[in-house]
Amino acid sequence: MDSSALLTTFRSDSQRLGVGGAYDNLLRALLAALPRADDWSALVQGLLQQQAAGAAIALAEQGLQRHPEQIELRYLLGNGLRMVDERHAAERELRAVLAVQPTHAGAAASLAHLLRSEGRLQAAAQVALDSLPALPTDAQWRDALAFMRECDDARAALDLARRALKQVPEDGGMHAAAGELALELGRFEQARVHLRRALAMQPQFASGWLRLAAAHRFQQLDEADARLIERAAHASDPSSEAGIAARFAWAKVLADVGAFDQAVPQLRAANAAMRPRVEWSARGFDAFVQRQIVQPAPPPQAQRLGFAPVLIVGLPRTGTTLTASLLARHPEVRNRGELNWLAQLALHVETGGRQVAQMRESATLYAAQLRRDDAPARVIVDKNPLNFRHLGMAAALLPGLRVIHCQRGARATALSIYRQMFAHEDNGYAYDFADIAAFARGEARLMRHWRATLPVPFYALDYTRLVSDTAAVLAELHAFLDLPDAAVGAASTASESIRTASVWQARQKVHRDALDAWKPWAPYLPELLDTIPESWA
Repeated sequence: MDSSALLTTFRSDSQRLGVGGAYDNLLRALLAALPRADDWSALVQGLLQQQAAGAAIALAEQGLQRHPEQIELRYLLGNGLRMVDERHAAERELRAVLAVQPTHAGAAASLAHLLRSEGRLQAAAQVALDSLPALPTDAQWRDALAFMRECDDARAALDLARRALKQVPEDGGMHAAAGELALELGRFEQARVHLRRALAMQPQFASGWLRLAAAHRFQQLDEADARLIERAAHASDPSSEAGIAARFAWAKVLADVGAFDQAVPQLRAANAAMRPRVEWSARGFDAFVQRQIVQPAPPPQAQRLGFAPVLIVGLPRTGTTLTASLLARHPEVRNRGELNWLAQLALHVETGGRQVAQMRESATLYAAQLRRDDAPARVIVDKNPLNFRHLGMAAALLPGLRVIHCQRGARATALSIYRQMFAHEDNGYAYDFADIAAFARGEARLMRHWRATLPVPFYALDYTRLVSDTAAVLAELHAFLDLPDAAVGAASTASESIRTASVWQARQKVHRDALDAWKPWAPYLPELLDTIPESWA
């Protein structure tokens, strides 16, 4: 039987034969009949596809002894080593492939994802950039840009998008990405230029309407972008994603100019259209809170972090972004923005029965995503407000954890939530005041439980104090985090990437205007007063 026939037999029969004499005999016959490097690669690939990583690694190493120049076989060896978590060896083999063939897409992607999983985001982004060919295809541009965004490098991603637009200047999706990235970086005029181009080519680019509205503080309704948003709000299907987004955006424009009576109908329509699109249950959330309260705390993991982990939590729109941005002005603080790791790891650990290996793996992974491979820092911040749901797990995974709990007036918070079209499904409560109130009550109940039971320092941050006496609150936060006196920058947010709805506000001078911003809405939005109390307590 020739090698081709043996390969076919192996692929069809190896799964059925399993491990044993018949399998060994078939594999031995196959090895004896493999004169070509491509045959070795084909067999190793088949083993990897069958999740037989150990056999694939052994076979690849034998093949490389006969064909040491075979790049594809070395690439497959690197992938097999990744599968068995031999990370250092996998990185060595994948880098060896790229040293010979820098644009090997498979090796670059495998190495970049390996590095990213270890929190080595700068190194991962560099691999992705270095592997781009001189004239990338549209798909290669998009894949590289998506990965750069995963690596949380907005500057490099924006540079990449602008490079791509020189090659494909009429690509609406690339203009959309460039606009969103420029907005994250606070380059508002640049963002508006790209967003307009994107929306002209792709009116169904739903988040584009929200981003365009967020890139302004509108002064008049006859501004060009205001009219563009108004036309979209009136012309688009009110039940479509783009139509809903345009109505949220138009309500924001109207509110900017003080036309609250006109903004309210837009908000009501947008929220009413969103509710059927999301799944959120007050009863389900209450049951989740109860489970968190009654179940025993996960066992703490002993690990040396080398930094103090800090979670900034609370309801959305309570000043979490502002707090993180102010803290990041200290040279020994790194703000990682809103990470989604904690919720994912908590689900992984809980569904797996809190096994020791899972806990250890999750603790290592979360610490790596916080630490990353930039300059080391004394304090590292994850400011995802919804992490309040999993503080028991956070305390177990992150020794030395400290928690900053942001709080703001109930009606100001509820209205600010109601005015947003959130990207994440976890915010499905946001489109009805009764649901917002139920979510807020659950948050307050769960935070009381964490404060009473977790051996973790908590700082209760009052939004009114933060904007009224910023220096004093910041000094208290520095003391809470054991930060030494240092020269604190005045405007670090100019260099930060901000992805939240506070992208405009967090870059402005701290002010008190938002404290009573809900009051002009009240005459036109009586359900706010009817449903939301003065305080969640």
